[in-house]
Amino acid sequence: MVRGMARIATYARPSTLDEALTLFDSERSVVIGGGTTLARRPASSELAVVDLQQVGLGGISIDGDRARAGAMATLDELARAEGLPEAVREAARRELPSTLRAVATLGGLVAAASADSELLTVLLVHEALVSVAAHRVGTEEPLEAYLASSSRARMGIVTAVTFRISGHTAVARTARSRADRPIVAAAARVGPDGHRRLALCGVAPTPVLVDSAAEVEPQGDFRGSSEYRAALARILSSRVIEEVS
Repeated sequence: MVRGMARIATYARPSTLDEALTLFDSERSVVIGGGTTLARRPASSELAVVDLQQVGLGGISIDGDRARAGAMATLDELARAEGLPEAVREAARRELPSTLRAVATLGGLVAAASADSELLTVLLVHEALVSVAAHRVGTEEPLEAYLASSSRARMGIVTAVTFRISGHTAVARTARSRADRPIVAAAARVGPDGHRRLALCGVAPTPVLVDSAAEVEPQGDFRGSSEYRAALARILSSRVIEEVS
């Protein structure tokens, strides 16, 4: 056991979604796809791991103006998928190094809801919907509502994400280096109906959909003060809005 990592008390690899939902029944249960975020759990955690690799939640398909990506679709598959918006593909490439993109899954990314996730930011402006399975019921809700929920970890198992592929999208970011995760990033999209959506990451506990950068009150950290992040949000938002206008 590596010091500082959560302890895995039990491990199960179900073959059906129903079986996975039955196993996902306690506060210590945690679902994994690629397993890249498991090490982030507190060292005091004792986990009952439910591995979704054999459940069959992969694949990426396009139907009209919507793409559907199964929760087990990897970030590398998203980055390579023909027919997806370039903004989505590029954000998937930026999300993690190539060695991790091949195993990290979209479902895991959504469930982790990292504050600096550029891909989630882009999916917000592409009107993403999250499909979640729970006992005897399945739900679908906007990504922004899922991210805002304080109980999302216990809502059920993310099974898929759908999002629109039309429109004009622009993304701008500031990071310490080209390969680093963004300190702040902004994405804007204008759909075929002329409606504009703006999203930011690095300014709240999760990426957020906003009407204006003036709405956010970011917390500071070692990568940037609250004032610096707020200033970046205004500058980057202005940049992407101008590009899609």
